[in-house]
Amino acid sequence: MHHYRDLLKVKQTEFGLAPGRLLVAVPYFNDAFFNRSLVLLTDYDKENCAGLIVNHQLQYPVHELVDELQVEDKMYLGGPVLPSALFLLHNFESCTASSKIVPNIYVGYDKVLLALIEHRAIATLKYKFLMGYSGWSPGQLEDEIAKNMWVIANPTPDLVFNTPPEEMWNKAVRTLGPEYAHWLNVPKYINLN
Repeated sequence: MHHYRDLLKVKQTEFGLAPGRLLVAVPYFNDAFFNRSLVLLTDYDKENCAGLIVNHQLQYPVHELVDELQVEDKMYLGGPVLPSALFLLHNFESCTASSKIVPNIYVGYDKVLLALIEHRAIATLKYKFLMGYSGWSPGQLEDEIAKNMWVIANPTPDLVFNTPPEEMWNKAVRTLGPEYAHWLNVPKYINLN
């Protein structure tokens, strides 16, 4: 029988912080914004630490929030910083205006890529539009990891682009291994119990 305190212990993974890592929110911290979130780190160095929440889908289609874009897909909320800034995650390596995060996941866009998306020109093109991003001041994310608010994982294009948003956190937790499986039984809103 697991001791209750043992279940609340958080085992950190062996991965270090770096661009391209995935932050998996630990379910015992009930931050309203980051509850069950997955954050893809896009920048990580001494001055900058930023990422995009990849599993917080909004109810609004892209074209309702960005007039210039005729895209029916739902917008995602990338984070609380600069909520009017538009970000695009995609798997289109030929876009010169974007940076590679990990193989087959790029961030950034140009007019050509937006036109390809609007015209559904490439069947294999996967993408996600996000408003806002998540940022940490120097040392802040390390502190949150030391407090076991996040564990570090590696993203896959399949997780980011092909998994329904409501299933993404569970899927990411399952990839962490069996010692994290009990997280899947933690109620989503702990303080309501």
